[in-house]
Amino acid sequence: MLEFFVRFGELGLKSPPVRRYMEIRLAENIRSILKKIDIEKPDVKINRSWGRLIITLEAPSDESEKEQIIEKIQSTVSNFVMGVTSISLVHRTSCKIEDIGNVALALAKKVLKPNSTFAVRARRVGTHNYTSKDLERLIGEVIFEALKDELNLSVNLTEPMTKISIEVRDNFAFIFSEKHESQGGLPQGTQGTIAAILRGSIEDAIASFLLCKRGAIVSPIAFVYTNGEFENNKTAINEQLRLFEFIQPRKANYHYIVDFSKILNEVTMSRLQCSICDKICLKIAEIIMQDKMIGGISFGNASTTLMDRIPEKGFQNNIPIYYPLLALNKEKIKHPFNTNYKSEFCLSSCLGFENQKEKEIKPLSNKEISLIAANANFQLIKPTKS
Repeated sequence: MLEFFVRFGELGLKSPPVRRYMEIRLAENIRSILKKIDIEKPDVKINRSWGRLIITLEAPSDESEKEQIIEKIQSTVSNFVMGVTSISLVHRTSCKIEDIGNVALALAKKVLKPNSTFAVRARRVGTHNYTSKDLERLIGEVIFEALKDELNLSVNLTEPMTKISIEVRDNFAFIFSEKHESQGGLPQGTQGTIAAILRGSIEDAIASFLLCKRGAIVSPIAFVYTNGEFENNKTAINEQLRLFEFIQPRKANYHYIVDFSKILNEVTMSRLQCSICDKICLKIAEIIMQDKMIGGISFGNASTTLMDRIPEKGFQNNIPIYYPLLALNKEKIKHPFNTNYKSEFCLSSCLGFENQKEKEIKPLSNKEISLIAANANFQLIKPTKS
């Protein structure tokens, strides 16, 4: 059998009923993402246990296939499932010292390198006839005595090159050597739906992704330049839509496509400004989502013009607007997007970016913005049935 510990952080702080709901939702999201990578066997189980989720499935007899499945599960869950803080392949045995030593030694033989250092880390839940420190010392001795000559091992309790970790929980022990850090946050589907503005820029994509990490489902509204002049815009949006399609846990994903070339023709490039673009996109998003239950609209902006781009108080909008990148350095944010994405929108190469700095350009009135938004062409793109 293959078993994986799935750890979570923030949702563990919730009240017992909310935590239970979020754990169940997280398990459903993991099951959904595993199905998308063709791991949907009847024997796949996801159990809630001891503040963990445990994924269990039958191990293939072929060693190469087994390693591929392990890699697929760990990389997919760590990168694309919100609410998970880390995931580890674990090896289960009984809580007896002898059994723990045998499994830990077998794992050590696989992961320890010649001339390396190691340490054993242990924690327990339940009543046992040994302490966590006893376990670290005893299992460390088993590994060291068995492999010290063959691998020229040494123990380093401060900064070991490899850690052998043990979690004893009542009658069982789980041994592992790797912990794959994940996205964290809250499980998607626990915090409502957000309309995600996508104009091709990495800023819009990251902003939408950050709201996914806060537990929201995103409904992308993609503003595509259809006349072919800005091919990077279309290419980047297609890549971003594919990723959001993949990470969304709900069964029926959909998005909207808006003809942005028609909008820019009406505005004219000489009058285009970042703040005008934001307001038009916001107004169109409100029209599209007026009959939908959504909790807000997300924008991602170039930080150098952000304060000028936030809609003024006089601009009427009925839906909360989220700027997740306002106080964050996007270069330090962990996200699954290719940072080499290029787009003419929301970047310095867009003329609107330069026009934003020109105070003599007369901005469009709210009436003009509303009229342009009302005449916009958009369509709902539903998922194709396989």
